[in-house]
Amino acid sequence: MVLWQSDLRVSWRSQWLSLLIHGVLAGAILLAPWPMTWTLIWLLLLSLVVFDCVRSQRRIHARQGEIKLLQQKRIKWQGREWQMVGNPWMLQSGILLRLKRADRRRYQHLWLAADSMGKREWRELRQLLIRDS
Repeated sequence: MVLWQSDLRVSWRSQWLSLLIHGVLAGAILLAPWPMTWTLIWLLLLSLVVFDCVRSQRRIHARQGEIKLLQQKRIKWQGREWQMVGNPWMLQSGILLRLKRADRRRYQHLWLAADSMGKREWRELRQLLIRDS
Protein backbone atom coordinates (compact mmCIF):
# COMPACT_ATOMS: atom_id res chain seq x y z
CA MET A 1 0.00 0.00 0.00
CA VAL A 2 1.32 3.43 -0.98
CA LEU A 3 1.47 5.86 1.96
CA TRP A 4 2.89 8.78 -0.02
CA GLN A 5 4.08 9.47 -3.55
CA SER A 6 5.60 12.32 -5.52
CA ASP A 7 7.15 13.12 -8.85
CA LEU A 8 10.58 14.50 -7.94
CA ARG A 9 11.90 17.44 -9.94
CA VAL A 10 15.46 18.72 -10.22
CA SER A 11 16.36 20.68 -7.10
CA TRP A 12 17.54 24.13 -8.13
CA ARG A 13 18.84 24.83 -4.63
CA SER A 14 21.01 21.70 -4.71
CA GLN A 15 22.34 22.64 -8.13
CA TRP A 16 23.30 26.15 -7.02
CA LEU A 17 24.89 24.91 -3.79
CA SER A 18 26.98 22.40 -5.72
CA LEU A 19 28.06 25.07 -8.22
CA LEU A 20 28.91 27.46 -5.39
CA ILE A 21 31.06 24.95 -3.51
CA HIS A 22 32.91 23.85 -6.65
CA GLY A 23 33.32 27.47 -7.74
CA VAL A 24 34.87 28.42 -4.40
CA LEU A 25 37.25 25.45 -4.61
CA ALA A 26 38.24 26.31 -8.19
CA GLY A 27 38.73 29.96 -7.20
CA ALA A 28 40.94 28.98 -4.26
CA ILE A 29 43.06 26.80 -6.54
CA LEU A 30 43.35 29.57 -9.14
CA LEU A 31 44.18 32.32 -6.64
CA ALA A 32 46.63 30.36 -4.48
CA PRO A 33 50.28 31.32 -5.02
CA TRP A 34 51.62 28.25 -6.83
CA PRO A 35 55.32 27.90 -7.68
CA MET A 36 55.96 27.45 -11.41
CA THR A 37 57.31 23.94 -10.79
CA TRP A 38 53.88 22.90 -9.47
CA THR A 39 51.96 23.80 -12.62
CA LEU A 40 51.13 20.17 -13.35
CA ILE A 41 49.72 19.66 -9.84
CA TRP A 42 47.76 22.93 -10.12
CA LEU A 43 46.28 21.82 -13.44
CA LEU A 44 45.44 18.36 -12.08
CA LEU A 45 43.65 19.80 -9.03
CA LEU A 46 41.68 22.23 -11.14
CA SER A 47 40.68 19.45 -13.54
CA LEU A 48 39.53 17.26 -10.65
CA VAL A 49 37.31 20.05 -9.31
CA VAL A 50 35.77 20.68 -12.74
CA PHE A 51 35.11 16.98 -13.38
CA ASP A 52 33.63 16.55 -9.89
CA CYS A 53 31.34 19.53 -10.54
CA VAL A 54 30.07 17.92 -13.75
CA ARG A 55 29.61 14.59 -11.92
CA SER A 56 27.71 16.32 -9.13
CA GLN A 57 25.34 18.04 -11.58
CA ARG A 58 24.66 14.72 -13.33
CA ARG A 59 23.87 13.04 -10.01
CA ILE A 60 21.48 15.84 -9.09
CA HIS A 61 19.68 15.43 -12.43
CA ALA A 62 19.48 11.66 -11.91
CA ARG A 63 17.47 12.19 -8.71
CA GLN A 64 14.20 12.92 -10.46
CA GLY A 65 11.20 10.80 -11.27
CA GLU A 66 8.48 9.01 -9.36
CA ILE A 67 9.06 8.02 -5.75
CA LYS A 68 6.68 6.18 -3.42
CA LEU A 69 6.77 5.57 0.32
CA LEU A 70 5.38 2.12 1.10
CA GLN A 71 4.57 0.40 4.36
CA GLN A 72 7.33 -1.01 6.59
CA LYS A 73 9.80 1.77 5.72
CA ARG A 74 10.11 0.76 2.07
CA ILE A 75 10.65 3.12 -0.85
CA LYS A 76 9.92 2.48 -4.51
CA TRP A 77 12.25 4.64 -6.57
CA GLN A 78 13.72 4.31 -10.07
CA GLY A 79 11.81 1.09 -10.68
CA ARG A 80 13.34 -0.66 -7.66
CA GLU A 81 12.25 -1.31 -4.14
CA TRP A 82 14.50 -0.10 -1.33
CA GLN A 83 14.42 -0.57 2.43
CA MET A 84 15.09 2.45 4.64
CA VAL A 85 17.88 1.72 7.11
CA GLY A 86 17.79 3.66 10.36
CA ASN A 87 16.00 6.92 10.90
CA PRO A 88 16.10 9.60 8.21
CA TRP A 89 18.12 12.76 8.84
CA MET A 90 15.73 15.69 8.47
CA LEU A 91 16.42 19.38 7.93
CA GLN A 92 14.13 22.19 6.82
CA SER A 93 15.71 22.05 3.36
CA GLY A 94 15.81 18.29 2.85
CA ILE A 95 15.75 14.73 4.11
CA LEU A 96 18.63 12.27 3.84
CA LEU A 97 17.53 8.65 3.51
CA ARG A 98 19.84 5.67 3.84
CA LEU A 99 18.50 2.97 1.54
CA LYS A 100 19.43 -0.64 0.90
CA ARG A 101 18.21 -3.01 -1.77
CA ALA A 102 17.39 -6.55 -0.68
CA ASP A 103 19.76 -8.09 -3.22
CA ARG A 104 22.72 -5.79 -2.48
CA ARG A 105 25.04 -5.20 0.45
CA ARG A 106 25.85 -1.58 -0.35
CA TYR A 107 23.82 1.35 0.86
CA GLN A 108 22.53 4.24 -1.21
CA HIS A 109 22.08 7.71 0.25
CA LEU A 110 19.20 9.67 -1.21
CA TRP A 111 18.86 13.40 -0.54
CA LEU A 112 15.28 14.58 -1.02
CA ALA A 113 15.39 18.36 -1.31
CA ALA A 114 12.37 20.37 -0.22
CA ASP A 115 12.29 22.25 -3.53
CA SER A 116 12.14 19.04 -5.56
CA MET A 117 8.46 18.52 -4.73
CA GLY A 118 5.34 20.49 -3.88
CA LYS A 119 4.90 22.06 -0.43
CA ARG A 120 2.00 19.79 0.47
CA GLU A 121 3.93 16.68 -0.57
CA TRP A 122 6.94 17.87 1.42
CA ARG A 123 4.83 18.44 4.55
CA GLU A 124 3.11 15.03 4.24
CA LEU A 125 6.42 13.20 3.80
CA ARG A 126 7.95 14.88 6.87
CA GLN A 127 4.88 14.03 8.97
CA LEU A 128 4.95 10.38 7.89
CA LEU A 129 8.67 10.00 8.55
CA ILE A 130 8.48 11.73 11.95
CA ARG A 131 5.58 9.50 12.94
CA ASP A 132 7.46 6.33 11.93
CA SER A 133 10.72 7.32 13.68
